[in-house]
Amino acid sequence: MIARIYLWICAVVFVGLGIALLFWPTEILKSVEISFTSVTAFADIRADYGGCILGVGVFLAWCASKAPLVRTGLLCTGFTFSGYVVGRLLSLALDGMPKPIIFTITIVEVLGAAAAFGLVPFAPPGLASKRAD
Repeated sequence: MIARIYLWICAVVFVGLGIALLFWPTEILKSVEISFTSVTAFADIRADYGGCILGVGVFLAWCASKAPLVRTGLLCTGFTFSGYVVGRLLSLALDGMPKPIIFTITIVEVLGAAAAFGLVPFAPPGLASKRAD
């Protein structure tokens, strides 16, 4: 039950953030100093930040709504958060010290990944366990 609740929470956060980034990217991303200089930049930011995050959120909601897919959704959540963490750590190594907000975001992503991966054993049996091999 807790695995499914966590997945629903992540789905709502990803959908909400995706929608916010589709419609208000300038306002949302100014805290991390991302600026837009052209219509092309807006198109790419809305797709990469808004559309992709929205798509992940919808996928997580779909997984949360179907017990056999909860494990898949948790793994997707864990790998998504982990991907963000890897990117931030690589940037720290290659680009130098960012503003403190990046460390706060990274901690949230590390905790999100740890929770997702930690809840996998508590998820309902997945589709693979229903097949006879």
